[in-house]
Amino acid sequence: MKSPIDMNETEIRARFDFSRATRGRFAARYQNGHTVILLDHDPDEEKTILPADVVETTRQSGIRIFESQVREAGLRLVEPSKKNGIDYFIYSETQADEESASFPVKLKTSIHEVFSLYKKESRIPRLLVAYVWHAKEPKDSEVYALTYDEALEIVKSKPYFTSKAWIDEGGYSVTHAGTELKKMLKEYQMTPEKWRQRLQSI
Repeated sequence: MKSPIDMNETEIRARFDFSRATRGRFAARYQNGHTVILLDHDPDEEKTILPADVVETTRQSGIRIFESQVREAGLRLVEPSKKNGIDYFIYSETQADEESASFPVKLKTSIHEVFSLYKKESRIPRLLVAYVWHAKEPKDSEVYALTYDEALEIVKSKPYFTSKAWIDEGGYSVTHAGTELKKMLKEYQMTPEKWRQRLQSI
């Protein structure tokens, strides 16, 4: 069984709309003998249930795509001993002892085209937010890398910035990026050849 998703209440409320939820809606059905079946997989990822050690999760696929692209660029990745909202440090130099050459990375992976940002991520100086889309289909995958401020400017330019999720819950997530959002993200789409240029521009 997969390990529990590390997501706090604020992030959950930002991603899902519970405004029309009704408490006890199906209680009567359960009293009449209905049962609940617990699945040992994410229905959004796989159509069939396979052993956990056979199925590669969206997160694992996204990590592999991201790491492969960055290392092909000749850059170095280091995982922090304590996460604290950071998945990697990426180094623009070959030596990982030069703090000035490192950038903390928050990696977000999805099987669709999920764009999300949370206010708490602004606490991390020089944070790079990396998105891997279509992580289960490596040939069609897309990788984007934005600083927090760059991602925030996109949020400000869209209705997300005035949404209840952003104002009250501290974040916003778009499950399927539309044409307009994809155009705004185009300049941040990464390839192995673009990674060094991306770091130099920050």
